[in-house]
Amino acid sequence: MIVELDVNEYSKITPLLSEEDKANVALMSIVAGSNKGKIFVDDPERPRTAMIWAIASIAFFVGDCRNSEFITHLNSYMDQKIKQDSLDMIGGTWFTVAVADEAWDETLNEALTDYELVEGEDLEFEFTTDRYSKLRLAQAESRIQITPLDADLLNDPANNFVLEDLSEFWNSTGDFMDKGFGYCVLKDKTVQSVCFSGYVYGNGHDLVVRTYEEEERQKGLGAAVTFAYLDHCVRNGLVPHWTTDEENEASIALANKCGFVLKEKSKVYEFEF
Repeated sequence: MIVELDVNEYSKITPLLSEEDKANVALMSIVAGSNKGKIFVDDPERPRTAMIWAIASIAFFVGDCRNSEFITHLNSYMDQKIKQDSLDMIGGTWFTVAVADEAWDETLNEALTDYELVEGEDLEFEFTTDRYSKLRLAQAESRIQITPLDADLLNDPANNFVLEDLSEFWNSTGDFMDKGFGYCVLKDKTVQSVCFSGYVYGNGHDLVVRTYEEEERQKGLGAAVTFAYLDHCVRNGLVPHWTTDEENEASIALANKCGFVLKEKSKVYEFEF
């Protein structure tokens, strides 16, 4: 069987986590209950296998990939439970899963028979302070005005679209204000571009960048808010993380522009409900 754990029980899956899992900010932010997510297991008392779903982005599988008590139910559970949860919570019709290794790759192909798995790659970038410092100098004379993303801005009806964005990652505005932060560019008190903490675990912050209107892109707004965000990280001893998919050329270019370097590529599958 597959059951959903209560958030107060998430720590039960800790023995299933590898050292690599424990370095994954998105994954660990869900386990810690900091960000919006769900965890599903085979046995709520002594789990052997788990799916950790970072609802805004991706699902991770940990534990025994040959556990029939979990694997044989995964296909139907996706259709009966996860599909509706995704629609209800973020309006999502596509689902992305991380492929931890060859064993999980084989298992996912065998288990998810109702779905056409589309192979892709996630790119993980590492922040390098020295490179960032050099690139930051070129931004020093920018005339773009940057504003901290605060509760007043988020509660302004004109910025509902930003709040909707945040709500995919955070359980409440209060949680975001307590654990995360962000910077934005305004035009007539409306957010044009923003960089905010998507997932947070320890001193690690997995950032998100948005420039909402097509006509405002390619004007340096994304770089401006990202550099402001990174300035905050450097001042406060935080470690920024950047993850994107292989097809997001704009995100890859911005990561390189702001002092990140490609650390590793990992296989993912996407499928439509």
